[in-house]
Amino acid sequence: MRFLTTCLLILALAAANAAQAGTIRVLQANLFSWSTMDPAKQPSPIVKLSQYVNQHRHDFVTTQENEYRLLDSRYQLSADYKLAGELQDASIFYDSTRWEPDGAPWSRIAVSADGGGERLAVFSQFRNKASGGKVVIATTHLCIAWGGHADCNGGQYAAHVADARNIGRYVDAYAPGDVPLIVTGDFNNFDRNAEQSAAIEQAFAAYGLEAVKTGEDFIGPTFEASTIDFVYSRKLAVQSASLYGAAAGNPSDHAAIDVTFAARLFR
Repeated sequence: MRFLTTCLLILALAAANAAQAGTIRVLQANLFSWSTMDPAKQPSPIVKLSQYVNQHRHDFVTTQENEYRLLDSRYQLSADYKLAGELQDASIFYDSTRWEPDGAPWSRIAVSADGGGERLAVFSQFRNKASGGKVVIATTHLCIAWGGHADCNGGQYAAHVADARNIGRYVDAYAPGDVPLIVTGDFNNFDRNAEQSAAIEQAFAAYGLEAVKTGEDFIGPTFEASTIDFVYSRKLAVQSASLYGAAAGNPSDHAAIDVTFAARLFR
């Protein structure tokens, strides 16, 4: 009986590990907040987001507005997380206990600039250490036209659509065709928010990327009453998706999008 119990326990643990290997959990988070940037607050409120990541063990965290050096020990992000892209306007962090950079080196392209300067999209390829499965992660912070910034080059609406197309074209060349792909990021558009979201969706769809939604709706709102953060994927099925907002302890002015994908390729 003891032997049978031991065997059942081993099988249960193996099944649990297989289940984890068959999922990819991503947190898309714009870190900006007037309150969390207050240097007088010790510890920094952004620690709450680090604790959320540490607790839930996200495979990847994509961020924008990186005034915080999240890898600085003061922000208490687990040392397991490493940086695989820019530590400026758009960044990719990965859990190094489960993933490692693979294939082409991380890359970046410029997207439409604004009065605040350069904007970019960042790309990186990863390999799962346990299964050997691969995934490409990309993230971007598209141009903004408020808060002291001059309008996006070419106008905000047109710029966002053009940038989505450029990201789609680039990732088609950067990502091997059979490798799952996740594209995250945010844009700023409030007056035509729903129309802009639909236009970006259409642009990405031309490259096989599907928006993460709840039914027919984008995940949101992520900033005030607008849905400006996004997550798209290719060759992945959404297992669950939710908002990590202020009510759950997110210190940012932006709600984060927390998505778990069922990675069929890894099973």
